[in-house]
Amino acid sequence: MYRFLLLSLLIIVILPFIPAGQAGAGHWPVEIYDVMDNNKVVIFLRNEDITASPQWQPADGGPPLTIAATLEHVKSWIEKDEQLKGAEVYEIELKPIQQHEQEHRWYYLVQLHGLRDGKPGDYYIAVLFNGKIVPAVVEPASIK
Repeated sequence: MYRFLLLSLLIIVILPFIPAGQAGAGHWPVEIYDVMDNNKVVIFLRNEDITASPQWQPADGGPPLTIAATLEHVKSWIEKDEQLKGAEVYEIELKPIQQHEQEHRWYYLVQLHGLRDGKPGDYYIAVLFNGKIVPAVVEPASIK
């Protein structure tokens, strides 16, 4: 009986820490909520991608990834996506990565105009300073 109580107590004490240890290991993406052209967008970035992207402070000069280089990355990405062929960049904004401002992490938020599945629409992507492109999800308008 004593062994059973000791084992139960040990399980009760250790079990709550197992999920917390895994959650803190950086497996959960960073969710960035932003607004562009009156559309709410959500970007899911992996912590590894954020730390792999160069740091930058505006006082140091131009960003490590120029707008011209960003547009080249976007153009290559569009060409690889059959559904977005012919899409064009409509707007681009330089933004700090939320929750990582102290680390001086930034990205470009890019709005594309194009046809997808034959329908015109706006599409959004994030471009990190290392050139990695992450599609953004447009948050649907709430039902009123």
